[in-house]
Amino acid sequence: MIRTEYIRFLQTLNAQSVSADVRKMANLVLQHLGTLIPLSTAKGQRIQKIAKLAQENWSSVGTDIHPPSEQVTEQTCPIIQLKSISVGPFRGFAKQEDFDLDSKLVLIYGPNGTGKSSFCEALEYGLLGNVAEAESKRFRNQQDYLKNAYTESFTPPTLVGLDSQGNDISITRNEVLYRFCFVEKNRIDNFSRIAAQAPAKQTELISSLFGLDAFTEFVRNFTDTMDCRYIVLEGVKAKELVKKREVLAGYQQQLKTTFPEEIQNIEKEERDLAQAYREGCTLPQMITELNGTEEQVGLIKQLEEELQQQLPSKSNVTINSLDALKQSIETNISELAGKQDELSKASQQVSFKQLYDAVTRLKESSPENCPACQTPLSQVKVNPFDYADAELKKLGHLSRLQDELKTLKSDIATSLNSLSGMINTCCTRYPENNPLIAIQISDEKAITTDWWHSLLQKSDVELTLLLHIENQVKQLEESDKAIDKAAAERTEKQAKLTKLRKLAEQIVKLQTRGETANGTKKKAEEAIAQFNRENAQLIANSEEEKTVVVQNQAIANAYAILVQKLNAYINSLPAKLVADLGETVSQLYNAFNRNDSEHEQLANIRFPLSQNQRLQITFKKNPSKYYDALHILSEGHIRCVGLAILTAKNLKENCPLLIFDDPVNAIDDDHRESIRKTLFEDTFFNNKQIILACHGEEFFKDIQNLLSVDKSSQSKTVSFLPKTGDTHILVNLNCSSRNYIIAARSHYDRNEIRDALVKSRQALESLTKGKVWRYVNRYGDGNLSIKLCSATAPIGLRNLTEQLKAKINKADFSDGNKTDVLTPIESLLGVSGDSREWRYLNNGIHEKTDRAEFDRQTVHQIITGLEGLDAALKVQEAK
Repeated sequence: MIRTEYIRFLQTLNAQSVSADVRKMANLVLQHLGTLIPLSTAKGQRIQKIAKLAQENWSSVGTDIHPPSEQVTEQTCPIIQLKSISVGPFRGFAKQEDFDLDSKLVLIYGPNGTGKSSFCEALEYGLLGNVAEAESKRFRNQQDYLKNAYTESFTPPTLVGLDSQGNDISITRNEVLYRFCFVEKNRIDNFSRIAAQAPAKQTELISSLFGLDAFTEFVRNFTDTMDCRYIVLEGVKAKELVKKREVLAGYQQQLKTTFPEEIQNIEKEERDLAQAYREGCTLPQMITELNGTEEQVGLIKQLEEELQQQLPSKSNVTINSLDALKQSIETNISELAGKQDELSKASQQVSFKQLYDAVTRLKESSPENCPACQTPLSQVKVNPFDYADAELKKLGHLSRLQDELKTLKSDIATSLNSLSGMINTCCTRYPENNPLIAIQISDEKAITTDWWHSLLQKSDVELTLLLHIENQVKQLEESDKAIDKAAAERTEKQAKLTKLRKLAEQIVKLQTRGETANGTKKKAEEAIAQFNRENAQLIANSEEEKTVVVQNQAIANAYAILVQKLNAYINSLPAKLVADLGETVSQLYNAFNRNDSEHEQLANIRFPLSQNQRLQITFKKNPSKYYDALHILSEGHIRCVGLAILTAKNLKENCPLLIFDDPVNAIDDDHRESIRKTLFEDTFFNNKQIILACHGEEFFKDIQNLLSVDKSSQSKTVSFLPKTGDTHILVNLNCSSRNYIIAARSHYDRNEIRDALVKSRQALESLTKGKVWRYVNRYGDGNLSIKLCSATAPIGLRNLTEQLKAKINKADFSDGNKTDVLTPIESLLGVSGDSREWRYLNNGIHEKTDRAEFDRQTVHQIITGLEGLDAALKVQEAK
């Protein structure tokens, strides 16, 4: 089971997302499955073994996942039932034993220890190719478990089946097709103990119910990860080398990140700087242009040389200022002449003004007396001082005229001095053959109006000196403009030079940074090179070790992923196993508990499909309310749930067989009758061959009597007998039928009349209490009134049969074909109740000597009536 389920798991690894290493690890586990199954997580047994096997075989293990050998293209069972099986030597069978299974119902009975389990294991091995019990008992080689202990030999069982055309067909072991054909007691027992398990365990018990507990345990015994405790994942030399290389961490960091980042930043800044200088320019071109070469002067030096040349000083003379001087001089001289003429005409008034000014000045020295005669002012006729003031006021315009003349003379002198300055400037700028040199005056006192008038005289044939001045001033003014232009250009050059110098400084900084980075890189490379030289042997040893470590890391990684996928697979199994089974499980559970009240009948069931989930149920009375099944269901009902799940899965998978391995111990007495009816009266399993092995004779008997005589006679019954010292299993392949009617007929045919009558009483009791009474309830009034002789007296069958007949005879009995049932009952009651035979039917057969003989014909009539009643009830049950 472990191998087949593991192979089924392997098929999930064919997805593209699964690496080749994981598939390789999965195949390695498969190749050594027998070795690994007994090993657990205790002391790391299994993982240590896997690590060792992987290291030894990693290069030789394949990566292809092969399909299981029993896989068929269409998962359709080629048979409709088993026909025969040949067993032995096998387990308890010391020699070959042939079993005829050519019936839709095969019933196998035998006490514990008589060989039933060996027979069921033969079916299991013949159909599935493995026996789950062998795995649970830790047999690495199943043949060691399956061989007969006395002969020490093993022969695989041979099974023959029937196909849909009725042809014999040899059965090939196929676990995929037949795995859900088996219902085992142990699985139901385990499931019933679900109440004692933690919620986390309940999903595992769903798997256990389907016989996967061994596979679950196998999966749980994988350690999650393969770490350094089990396999070398870091080389010893590599560790030593890593420790030594810690001193190089700074250098390696510089080479790995710092230096590349710095170089990248420098290069970017160089590109940005060159683009800022001129679009499309590169840094080398920029350096050449700025700094020049041996053959070519750079822009910076060129500008520096140009700026070192001094500009000539400006004359700061303009023709406009000259014209203004000329205009001022001419105007002032003309106005001065007019003022002087006016003053000359008022010369007498000027004398009186001077007199009056003198008198006014004497007032301070002689304020009380006349300044001329010293006569007291109080005695004079006219106050001289007041008179002088009054007259001065009258002559005030003369004072203003004199002031104006003074101002004009000053202005004229200033203008003439300015003009002399212009002349001096012209002579300084044009010293050669300059006619103005002759009129240069260094003494300002010598600059008079006469000097001015001399300028207006022609110094040569055509030009006056003033015209020479004008011409030279114009030339100087143009020179000043040229100087101003040169100064503006010089300012622009200075700004450009400043900009270029800044660019040059940035270039120097970038070059310095580059040199520093390259120096740092070189230093780091030299340090690493020196380290490599000093540790050359250690590095070589580490490289040799690396191959092993890389393989080990691949092994450890593949192992961890495989274990994850195994656990995911086992966790998903419950959901896959019970998918879409809820409704069928509920129907079967209700059939198994048909005698329960309606409010105890299930409406739905939820299975624990993931960790910490619980088995939940709802009842028909309130189908929306879910309950914890373990909290409210008895152990017997829990067993019914387990049986319902297994049989529902059998139906879901359309299995042709339903094989019960000793279900008596797994089913309590209260449910056995309903389970028998579900299996053999209801329609769930009509088209399946049922093989049922049990150790309970009553259960064996009850099944045969639940069936009609027709079905019971067609079934195959095998009885395993207690051993009597023989090492071989004792089998009765033709055991007598436990069906009362068949047994009665058989005794009658052998003229065993008393025994026939014993079985007839049992048959009548079984039919009336079990089937006829139910039939009456179905179509009429099933309430009976039965008289008992005492509290311990049995029900009189005659009285019971007559009351049932009366109920059927009523006009309101709804079955239109009631005559089919009534006729054989009347035949049975046609025998007198006082007859010896009916008295024995009614009260049972007790041992007594000298008893009168029973009437053979009467017994025949009773048996025939029972057979007719059984046949009629069979027709009714089919409706």
